[in-house]
Amino acid sequence: MSRHLSPLDIAFLKMETPEAPSHVGGLQIFEIPAGYKGSFVSDLKNKLLASTVGQPFNLKLSPRGLPFALPAWIPDNNFDIDFHLRHSALPKPGRMDDLMKLVSRLHGRLLDRTRPLWEMYLIEGLDGNRFAMYTKIHHALVDGVGGMKMVDQSFSRSPDDFDVKAPWTIEEPTRTKKPKLSTIDSGKKAIDRLTRPIRSLPQALMALTSPGDTEAAIAFKTSKTVFNGHITASRRFSVHSLPLSATKELGKALGHTVNDMFLAICSSALRRYLDEKGMTPELPLTATVPVSIQAKGGTKQGNQITYVAVNLRTDIGDPLDRLKAVGRSAAAAKHDMSLLSTDAVKTLALVAQSMAVLINQFRLSAYVKPPANLVLSNVPGPRDDLYFMGAKLIGYYPMSILMDGQALNITLCSHGDKLDFGILGCRNALPDLDRLGELIGEAFLELQQVAGLAKPKLPIKSTSVKTEAKPSMPKKASKPRVPKHQDMPVEQSAAAA
Repeated sequence: MSRHLSPLDIAFLKMETPEAPSHVGGLQIFEIPAGYKGSFVSDLKNKLLASTVGQPFNLKLSPRGLPFALPAWIPDNNFDIDFHLRHSALPKPGRMDDLMKLVSRLHGRLLDRTRPLWEMYLIEGLDGNRFAMYTKIHHALVDGVGGMKMVDQSFSRSPDDFDVKAPWTIEEPTRTKKPKLSTIDSGKKAIDRLTRPIRSLPQALMALTSPGDTEAAIAFKTSKTVFNGHITASRRFSVHSLPLSATKELGKALGHTVNDMFLAICSSALRRYLDEKGMTPELPLTATVPVSIQAKGGTKQGNQITYVAVNLRTDIGDPLDRLKAVGRSAAAAKHDMSLLSTDAVKTLALVAQSMAVLINQFRLSAYVKPPANLVLSNVPGPRDDLYFMGAKLIGYYPMSILMDGQALNITLCSHGDKLDFGILGCRNALPDLDRLGELIGEAFLELQQVAGLAKPKLPIKSTSVKTEAKPSMPKKASKPRVPKHQDMPVEQSAAAA
């Protein structure tokens, strides 16, 4: 049976280009159980191969779906698990840099639209008795929250559980069969579904361009920066980790939520990154922030998101004043969205994504101001320790989407007591992306100092990727910074979502 895509799902398909793939991904790092006999990764792969594949992982786009008709998901009757599940190995000694070079190349490649739009790579050979799993899936098929739910359901809470439940075996909830409508009623329902976005369009456009007398950001009212030019298919990736408990403690001391802390930490890092290059923008940076609109306990598939715009107040020098201003802007954006009807909230997301389609497909970033400078996304995960065939999850680094005019995306994923940052950038635009990872750690330490809290006991580590060597950027005169700690493996950086 076919399943139609929503307008927002279709927009993610339409915006895709070879330079801007529209899939999201996740790099997960596991610690192999001590004393395991045999090849752990090979054994895990064999168990995964034996798992039954269910929806939505066995669905592909209908051949007639693009470009002349509305696309639909249909079962792939020739599904080949060997195409989607792949086994790779890192060259010795298996450094993090080697791992991230690999996933960076993989993330820049388009998915095959003649098959179900996902791939998983099991990657062995990482030093420290670890292995990695990189998965990518098209944004038309799942959003960040939906992807995290699949992860949550496939992992175990016990290190003694060696059973394997593959993400693609998750069964869809049983749906109550609805009474069949008459032809007339079906027609009325279809017309209502198609006209709702049109009826709510004025309200959505007003919210996008004139949020009222609040501190919410306004689309297109920002300065163009190094993040806002044309992009290529080449990617760079940097990761960083912070402890959730320490971030909560810091937020409580300063009167802010974890999400406020995330936005403000990114704001401070971006401000210093541009300042070090002598590229301080005239107007403060703004961020597009995805917000889940999935009802609590909801099971709808596809994209259940909308967007708000947050002013990052990079024009404010004092870190505490900047945090307060960012918090007010985020609160104002959420308040403005709460005043909209449900239809207007959905239409707002469709309008924003449609603008992205136009900018991306016609490479308009050279001619228009960016709607926002970058995307900042916070995807909450389970608070328990997670295991996969007894291997402990010690890092979950999200990889999202870039588009023409937005060469940087920072996504946060929380699990257990960790906040894992995935910093994805275009290699040509941001050849020194690893510096942003360092600056995120420095921004966190700076706020801890402002709050009068003790410095973290464990050091911080950032890891970045370069797909090929590039000349280093010229540096300005050094500026005072928060002292850096010694490096250690990133998954151990409890003081380093």
